[in-house]
Amino acid sequence: MKQAILKISGVVLASVLLMLAQAQAAPQSIPNGPWIQDDQTVKLEALTSMEELQKKLFDIYARSKGRMQVEIAGETTSGLPLYLVKFGEPDPDKIRVLIEGQIHGGEPLGVEACIEVIKQLAASGNPDIDMIRDNLTIWLIPRMNPEGATYEVDGEVVQRRQNSQPWTPEEWGLPPDAPAPWYYRSRTPPGYDINRDSNPDLDFELGPANAYLLPGESALPGFFVTPEARTVRDAYKELQPDVFIDLHHRGTNLVSEEDISMCTLQILAQVVDLGREDYPLDPAVLNFSKQINAYVYQRLLEMGNSPFTGVQRYPDVNLPGTTLGTFTLNGSAIMLYEVRTARQKSSGMLTKQVIIGLMETLKGLADESIYDVDPADYDEIPPAGPRIGNPHLFFE
Repeated sequence: MKQAILKISGVVLASVLLMLAQAQAAPQSIPNGPWIQDDQTVKLEALTSMEELQKKLFDIYARSKGRMQVEIAGETTSGLPLYLVKFGEPDPDKIRVLIEGQIHGGEPLGVEACIEVIKQLAASGNPDIDMIRDNLTIWLIPRMNPEGATYEVDGEVVQRRQNSQPWTPEEWGLPPDAPAPWYYRSRTPPGYDINRDSNPDLDFELGPANAYLLPGESALPGFFVTPEARTVRDAYKELQPDVFIDLHHRGTNLVSEEDISMCTLQILAQVVDLGREDYPLDPAVLNFSKQINAYVYQRLLEMGNSPFTGVQRYPDVNLPGTTLGTFTLNGSAIMLYEVRTARQKSSGMLTKQVIIGLMETLKGLADESIYDVDPADYDEIPPAGPRIGNPHLFFE
């Protein structure tokens, strides 16, 4: 499989477009910023392909001395495997953690972070790692959207948000003209935003009796029509995790109107409104989510003058059809990682930040220091700063 390369070509722009681009870029007056220049390319060969993911996972397994297991928990519509890595079996006497990466195919660094976390957990001789393994059961699905991750255009991997799957209403006993879920995209090839396909009713199955719910909307649950969403649901039902962590990317934000430094990470503890009668969120679960998010923020802040201190709180959302929304409504504390986009410089630094956050979370759960955090500390995390776009207009 060819590896992904984002191609940037220099183009002489009309003066009016250049003026517009400069106006858009005005807030971020950092030379070069995180953005590549017209004479540069972002080479993504370092990102893990499907073949490499399999090899890496089983190589780590072979050296783990039985500490981990690797399973194929499910398959995509086209037959690509969904790998599940297990450190321990469900144990009611242990804190249970589920971590998910790359549910959006164009958001790849979660896979790289998961692989490094798996390496560390499979290692021996580190007292902190021993403590984590002794006190936690940890499952990871490093790549939730292999089809989006391997999506090609003209023979090059470019990645995309959706999976590759047509709407097949007959599969659900529905008439051919039944409307598709709202998060379906009919472009070629068609596919779904998997991260809108979950439902707080973990036993929900689309059929004639509930077809009236189609097409739905963003503030309502999804329909479990993708094999990927059903796979992570089944893993969730088996593990019944106390904590669920989801690894994503977003665009680029400034720290504030006054501080034009770049935000490197946004985090979030709440993705469903309190007070919903149809899907009530347990305040105790929300408080635990806030403790986890605040704990990570504080640990990163303690690193002092580093790129890891540009952390913000992700804007409020109300999305019960996401995996985060569905699982927090089923009693799991949650943490959302929204790392600055990978199609910039500094992917290694951005990945390292996620690895640090994940390992600090696992350590804090194992030694119970997370429980000492005041949930109100979460509300002191700075809100999202101004969002900025790429100042370089580019074309393929």
